Amino acid sequence: MTKYFEHLHPVCIFLYFVLVIGMTLACMHPVMLLISATGAALFLWMLGGRRKVVGILRFVGPMFLLIAIANPLVNHRGVTLLGMFMDQWITLEAICYGITAGLSLGALILWFACYQEIMTSDKFLYLFGKIAPATSLLITMTLQLIPKLQNQLSDIRQGQEMLREQKKGIMAKLHTAIRHTSTLIGWSVENAVEQADSMKARGYGLKRRTTFHLFHFDSRDARFLTGILILGGMCIIARAFGHGTMEFYPRMDVVITGESGIFMYCIFAVLVCLPTILEGKEAVRWRSYGLTS
Repeated sequence: MTKYFEHLHPVCIFLYFVLVIGMTLACMHPVMLLISATGAALFLWMLGGRRKVVGILRFVGPMFLLIAIANPLVNHRGVTLLGMFMDQWITLEAICYGITAGLSLGALILWFACYQEIMTSDKFLYLFGKIAPATSLLITMTLQLIPKLQNQLSDIRQGQEMLREQKKGIMAKLHTAIRHTSTLIGWSVENAVEQADSMKARGYGLKRRTTFHLFHFDSRDARFLTGILILGGMCIIARAFGHGTMEFYPRMDVVITGESGIFMYCIFAVLVCLPTILEGKEAVRWRSYGLTS
């Protein structure tokens, strides 16, 4: 089944992620961050399925709990006292700020996971290859490094298990880990040199070099770009007027700030859920045509 977002123009994709990630960073508000995290989780579900979301949440969940629990233990600002723990006051404001900070970090990780699924290296190089060829190539290689290292480490382990018997004991496991790490570092350095030489031989970075790509800006991209610019612009204007954020210290503001605040929450919800709506619409269309089981 084809995916709607994968066939959009790279400019549309990159601008969308800039808007949602930028708004997530700019809005320190529990409702806004909860909406952002929910939209990112749904989008990731549509892209990679339940297993992908569960894998990310296994990493995000403990992080969120750590921040939410640690903040009131080390930060005692606030006027609403709830009790004592180890001779230290626990305040409502510190608890709420810890939960909000955890939501902010979780939402950002989920959005960057969606970005990694959609924004491939060829799209990134298409956008920034002519503007900053060396920097864009370095960023692309860095983003590809972690999954490549994971796959290569798995191959190294399988090869070593076939060549020699695995010994038990802490020292034996330590020697095995050092040997695997040494092999992995050697492979990564050699691969980086080969890739750099390959790109140089192809004339990457030269001003007169032409490139082949399949990206074309069509009417669908224009409609999508117009929609996200309108929604994102409304969110930015509302944020400029003070909505979408709140003060926690010394006394926490009210969560809902009237009709204008609710309107911003609704607009932002449409913006972050737009990929899920479009991907769901594409899936229904393919099922109606009998192209999927």
